[in-house]
Amino acid sequence: MAQWSVENGYRCEGNGSYHSLIPNGGAHYGLTVTGVGNDSKRLVDALKNGKLVIAIMSKGHFTSSGHFIVLRGVTEGGKILVADPASVKRSNQEWELGIILNEASRRAGSGGPFWVMSA
Repeated sequence: MAQWSVENGYRCEGNGSYHSLIPNGGAHYGLTVTGVGNDSKRLVDALKNGKLVIAIMSKGHFTSSGHFIVLRGVTEGGKILVADPASVKRSNQEWELGIILNEASRRAGSGGPFWVMSA
């Protein structure tokens, strides 16, 4: 994926990846990717239905600048489960939806800061 993103112009020199990597990269690999913006109902419904959600986070618990994480589920109590490639500790925690929503990037493009992925 990293090599493909560089070869196809999704690397943003000095800043990681362009947000368009998520919908376009997913489509390239045969996934359906739907940007849901900041729609918390659509986000939670997707998680309850077993879908993964990619999130671009801004400064807060997950990053000091910008960072993609995967929202991988929701508990019966409404907490969000994440897969954070930068932290096993954060990946093993349960997160309040409000923290995820408040720390998601407000400058996200390409339908973000949340994208629902499905096969």
